[in-house]
Amino acid sequence: MKKLFIVICMMALAMTACRKPEPGPENDEPVVKKYLVKQLLNDDPERVMLGIDWNDDFTKILHVKYGLGSGPCIDYDFLYYDYDSIQVTWSVSDSVSFWSFWYNRIVIHYRDERIDSICCYVGKEKKDVEHYFYNDDNKLIKRTYYNNAANDIFRWSGEDVVEYKILEDNTAVCFDAFTSFIHPHYTLPFYLSTEVAYEIRQPLFNPLWKHQPIHPLYKEYEADEDGYITKMIHNNSTDSMEKCITFYYRTANP
Repeated sequence: MKKLFIVICMMALAMTACRKPEPGPENDEPVVKKYLVKQLLNDDPERVMLGIDWNDDFTKILHVKYGLGSGPCIDYDFLYYDYDSIQVTWSVSDSVSFWSFWYNRIVIHYRDERIDSICCYVGKEKKDVEHYFYNDDNKLIKRTYYNNAANDIFRWSGEDVVEYKILEDNTAVCFDAFTSFIHPHYTLPFYLSTEVAYEIRQPLFNPLWKHQPIHPLYKEYEADEDGYITKMIHNNSTDSMEKCITFYYRTANP
């Protein structure tokens, strides 16, 4: 059941429709680096999906609020040790009792300025280690976890993942249509554990695409003058409170 739930969530994220890409900046134009600071459901400040606090030069994430847009959020705190490891701990409000957690902290280890492994803890006991593998272009091509019993496999074309397989399931999830807009998570630095909370079985960030994949749940995409996605409008929404997802950015000072 747990495996099926993960697969369903990831499949829902990954399904694409064959559509002509939305107009946007040409691929060879310079990219203005903007950093996501807020992601809201229906552009409602009370329905936070992501809220990110950065340091002044946008080289470190200090705190993250992460939710489903339903109100309650998980708070993630980042503690940096030199430049080779980061400890992440999380908590929820005392009034929230329905979320359960696999672990209570993770430690991200870096090598050559990219994630080498993530150690997952319950208290002081290390329960699992995720290992990350890259190609010659420094693109993530494999992640192992469940003590090496499960794998995620990623296949890239240029700056975008066009196929992946998750867990030990051999079913490939393919991306066959993209907008020419920039994915909101593209400049985020981490691909974090899927194993944080029972209710949120997906990475905290998904920086696996430069270009936003076309998704059948959304009928329209809007972007700013630099090509960064600012709004994704739901297709055939019957809930007046769930019409769109909006994204807000900041730009690092030169």
